[in-house]
Amino acid sequence: MKIDKRITPPAAAKVSAAKGKGAGKTAAPAAGGGDSLTLTESSTRIRSLESQLAAADIADAGKIEAVKSALANGTFTVDAEVVADRLIDHTKEALRKRPRKK
Repeated sequence: MKIDKRITPPAAAKVSAAKGKGAGKTAAPAAGGGDSLTLTESSTRIRSLESQLAAADIADAGKIEAVKSALANGTFTVDAEVVADRLIDHTKEALRKRPRKK
């Protein structure tokens, strides 16, 4: 699985959401002359989608049970060629990302 580091975590999204410009802004009233926060419609939608994704179940229960059963029965097999290919791919990717010495 590859992780996209460009996606900001929810805590950082709260800060950057105040910087957005666009139509459909909703202003929170300032209490006692304090700070106020303005969110765009798109940032509100993104926050809603983030919470929905966090609640989603991404595990395949059937596959998990099949692997558990195969492990318990001693019938689980590992394809060494696939493991070796993925290890080589991972190493190549890590070498490409490594800064070069000058």
